[in-house]
Amino acid sequence: MTFSRSVPLPWLASLALAATCSLSVAARAETLTAEEAVRRAASQNPSLRAALLEATAARQAVAAEEGARRPTLSASVTGQYQESYGRIADANGDAPGNGAGALQRSGGTSVASNAALRYTTDVGTSLEVGASARSPADGTPGPNYGAQAYVSARQPLLRGAGTDAVLAPYAQAQASAVAAEQERELAASQTALDVLGAYWELWYAEQAIVVQEQALAAAERLRADAKARAETLGTGTKVDVLRFSTSAASIADSLSQARATRAARAIALGRALGMPPASAASLAPTGAPPSLGALPSADALVRAASERSLELAALRADLDAQRARVSAAEDADQIRLDLFATASMDGQWVRDGLPGLSLPGGRPAFGVLGGIEIELPLGGGRASADAARARTQLAAAEARYQARAEAIAADVSSLRASLEAAAEQVALATETARMAGELAEAERQRLSLGTATSADVVQAEQTRREAELRRLRAAVTELTSRLQLDHETGALLVRFASVLPRRSS
Repeated sequence: MTFSRSVPLPWLASLALAATCSLSVAARAETLTAEEAVRRAASQNPSLRAALLEATAARQAVAAEEGARRPTLSASVTGQYQESYGRIADANGDAPGNGAGALQRSGGTSVASNAALRYTTDVGTSLEVGASARSPADGTPGPNYGAQAYVSARQPLLRGAGTDAVLAPYAQAQASAVAAEQERELAASQTALDVLGAYWELWYAEQAIVVQEQALAAAERLRADAKARAETLGTGTKVDVLRFSTSAASIADSLSQARATRAARAIALGRALGMPPASAASLAPTGAPPSLGALPSADALVRAASERSLELAALRADLDAQRARVSAAEDADQIRLDLFATASMDGQWVRDGLPGLSLPGGRPAFGVLGGIEIELPLGGGRASADAARARTQLAAAEARYQARAEAIAADVSSLRASLEAAAEQVALATETARMAGELAEAERQRLSLGTATSADVVQAEQTRREAELRRLRAAVTELTSRLQLDHETGALLVRFASVLPRRSS
């Protein structure tokens, strides 16, 4: 029984199956660039779509408050039919005594109409201009028809007075809309960060497969050479064949794991793109990690974060909305003290006599009503507690903003330090991978000359494989750290402004 038949190699079957699956995926792979991935996420990512809808709803709330500030017109027409009972009068027009006359049923109709235009000014003045007309019921004495025009005004002196009180709902809606816009831009930047992170992780997973496949191919060649030397030339040993076979089996296992990792990374990218897992399996990145330019100084990054951070901008907008709520709550905590006045003009038509408007003395009847009204809750009421709560919530929001601003400044400084270290690691890993490659080549040459052992070659090949993976990992880590830094300083949204939704004008 020969060695090749006696040594079980189950990993060869799994390797063949994995290779078949890899070829199947490659045959239907959908390659896309990083910018294409961000563009697709901009139209398909559900989290970003939710942020867009929230911003739209906030703008609609502003439109609703603007509509609430417009004048309103009200009008009504009412008709009535009413029956009543009375006793029949005698010939002299006097009512008969008790029980002397019969009851008589009488009925009459009346119609009344009213129209009024109401408006509240920015300082709280409530104005109403209206007109009404009426016709008394049939059979009633006096005039049949009447018309009245009036103007009324009410001016708050404390609660509800001034633009701060009247426009508080509109100011809150505006601040909430700005906050929603900032949240939308923050969501767009976060979506770009998530997509790019998943994209370059998938790129690394594919590069790791390439490294493992190249290492497996090299291990297979070394195993075949060792087998030929041991079985044909007689210059090798069975130990060399076993060592190279074991190395190839280990690399095949790593390759299988790399392919599983690649599938998981593709699904993660598809999730960020709003794709189902079955469709995401065919995604494939293209190109190499780009150069993002020189790294700004720490002070410049901290200033950029404080001025352009999308998260801080959203928090500032929330603070503005909170301040508007405090103003409204403090206004509601005041005494209601209103001045009011109404001026009216009345004219009537008589049933008999000359047609037209009856104006005794040649003018209509005028009326003026005015006064002052006060409303004072007893025992403090609910408004004072609401105002105190609003002020406390504002103070808490300001403290949270300060804490987050300090945290972002610290994160930016830490990210910059990490980027400097990552750049050094890329340089060191690149040099290490180059030297490891040269060492592996030298050990293979020594093996062919008989001055090195198979263990030396296996170790050198493993070192080269690990060094190349570290180089790729360092490159992706540097890139994703820079993307995170750009996200914190608001630069990532600017970088992908052409493909991400921005604030509408």
